[in-house]
Amino acid sequence: MNGIRSGLASLVQRRQILLSASLLVLVAGFASDPSSEVGRYLILVHFGLFLLWQPIVRPSHRLGGVDLALLITVVSGFVLAMSPGLLAAWVMTLTAVIGGRSFVAASLPGRMPYMLALASLVLFLVLVLVPEALHLQSPDIALLSALTQLGLPLLALAIGFLPVESEFDPRTLGGIDLISALMIFLVLAVTLLGTLALMQVWNTPYFQSLALALIGVAAGLLLLAWAWQPRLGHASLGLQLSRRLLSTGLSFETWLQDLSAAALACAEPDEFLDAAFHALERFPGVVGGRWRYSPGGVGGSFGRDGRHVEIFEHDGLRVELVFRGRPGESLVWHYGLMLLVLARFYREKRQTRELQLRSFEEAVHETGARLTHDVKNLLQSLNALCFVAARPNADAEALQRLFRSQLPQIAARLESTLEKLRRPGDEALTAVDAAEWWRDACGRYEGLRIRFIADPGGAGATVPRELYDSCLDNLVQNAIAKRRLEPDISITVEFDAGARLSVADSGRAIDPAITSRLLKQPLQSEQGLGMGLYQACRLANTAGHRLELVRNENGSVVLELYPAPATDEIADAADIEAGPSKRLTRNGPLPLSTSVVSDANSKE
Repeated sequence: MNGIRSGLASLVQRRQILLSASLLVLVAGFASDPSSEVGRYLILVHFGLFLLWQPIVRPSHRLGGVDLALLITVVSGFVLAMSPGLLAAWVMTLTAVIGGRSFVAASLPGRMPYMLALASLVLFLVLVLVPEALHLQSPDIALLSALTQLGLPLLALAIGFLPVESEFDPRTLGGIDLISALMIFLVLAVTLLGTLALMQVWNTPYFQSLALALIGVAAGLLLLAWAWQPRLGHASLGLQLSRRLLSTGLSFETWLQDLSAAALACAEPDEFLDAAFHALERFPGVVGGRWRYSPGGVGGSFGRDGRHVEIFEHDGLRVELVFRGRPGESLVWHYGLMLLVLARFYREKRQTRELQLRSFEEAVHETGARLTHDVKNLLQSLNALCFVAARPNADAEALQRLFRSQLPQIAARLESTLEKLRRPGDEALTAVDAAEWWRDACGRYEGLRIRFIADPGGAGATVPRELYDSCLDNLVQNAIAKRRLEPDISITVEFDAGARLSVADSGRAIDPAITSRLLKQPLQSEQGLGMGLYQACRLANTAGHRLELVRNENGSVVLELYPAPATDEIADAADIEAGPSKRLTRNGPLPLSTSVVSDANSKE
């Protein structure tokens, strides 16, 4: 690293020496009369030293035959036609190049040699070359010109011996700031032309005209700097220039607005892309193109073919734009930026479409799983009825009453399931009398060793049938499936006057890893699709109820469904008003009204 840094420092030092030598030879060539043979040779040597120093073309670049012939022709013609006026024009150009180089230097020590060279050339221009070109004769001009010619060699020598900067970026070792160089050239040209105009119009001396021209240019630059920044609510020149640089006949803001409008109007990503590409044909020089999106394997074309093609590729979108003529670098950059924005829009449209399809598939799967679970619950109810009917000691009259009460309910539930399949978005709930629903629920599970304990409340109490049927079926079927693994557990279903339905079993507690996800997402299980409790919980939340795991201990696992109170305070007040005789006791069921107690010796 130190070797590379020392090598770069040595290169910078050699470049400063070349610049110093070039300026020394330039002053010597003017002092020897530029139109003389010696002066022309010195000016030619100055050009050679400048070409070795110049930061515009890389030193390693090899000139072609045409470039070399053109360079020799231009330099030879310039040297042969040498005069003080032509030399003044060259010094203006050289001043602009050195000034543009000074703006690229990273630090003040790095800018000092170029600033010193800039000051030397400006003094040489206004105090020596211009008076000589205009043939101005006065004691003041002659004195200042002589002093300048004596002092310039000392300044040129000082440039070569100035220390180089200690920290510099290798990427800026060469090159100039083109905009700054143009500004310096224009300022010098306006100042000198203004001086000549004042001398001719007002017949004022050279130095007075030069001072007035400098004051005018300074005032104009000050006004331009003030207008460059936004003041008093108006749009600044800097903003206007940036907007024009980002415009190719159609402003960038208009392009973004059209792109946003097309994104909203077109639902399909490919349709949006076609609309955006056809809008590109309004831009200057664009006659057509082709595009292809690699991840999706889709593509298309627009407009017509041509010879000049530029290729752009962003986010998997490859675009071949066809132009009427060869575009410039700025236009290529601008179209690349526009197509980058278009590629981002297109990618978002495709991702949105994929998310919509995925959501649709998930909705179909979820609806199918929920309806499948409902059908499974109906089959479980039918199996329970078949089990009761298959018992040897079954009472024919009791079986007839049971079938007469349960089969219409099963048919109604099956019809409701088919209705959900026909209209999946319709989740209307039917309010039924709580006592009537409880009698039907008790009869549904007769003979399965399930204890039903309830206080249905007054005659006016109602419950949503679909919600309570779904929750009861899911909770009871899960408890029965658990009994297959733990045969000795008991199952108890309680229902109180507050429409609070609970299902408890005396088995082992649910694994904590499962309880964190229970009722919040589908859970895979050996007995089903894992959608039952999740869908029941969602239906409960939609209907203004809550389905929760209220106890999870070995010997007591309880899940409850109850109407959700408006606020916790209202719920607490309702419990206080109801009194202890009306609240469900967790340590033991209330022996209020035992509807069904199945045979303990019966088997599933």
